[in-house]
Amino acid sequence: MINSKNMLKRKLKEDKNKLTFETVYNQCKPQAIGIKRKANIIQSNAFTLLTEKDGKIIDSWVYFDSKTVQVKNNMLLYLQNEKPFIKIKIIEEN
Repeated sequence: MINSKNMLKRKLKEDKNKLTFETVYNQCKPQAIGIKRKANIIQSNAFTLLTEKDGKIIDSWVYFDSKTVQVKNNMLLYLQNEKPFIKIKIIEEN
């Protein structure tokens, strides 16, 4: 179970290919629900998720130092007014 940004950083560093990120809630883009993505670029303060935009695959950045991003119970949460507006499930493979 990944319960913090530090745990997620460690898992990404160990083997990013064992993690899949599935959007389970998106207040702004409900069409994104159910989409699964993989991590690509890993840095100490951020990582990217491979994201389709306008028919092309791009790197979508997630910054660990952002106060609007939380990680708990295998969920990556984007907060707005302290409430999640995007929820991404972190799926760990054995």
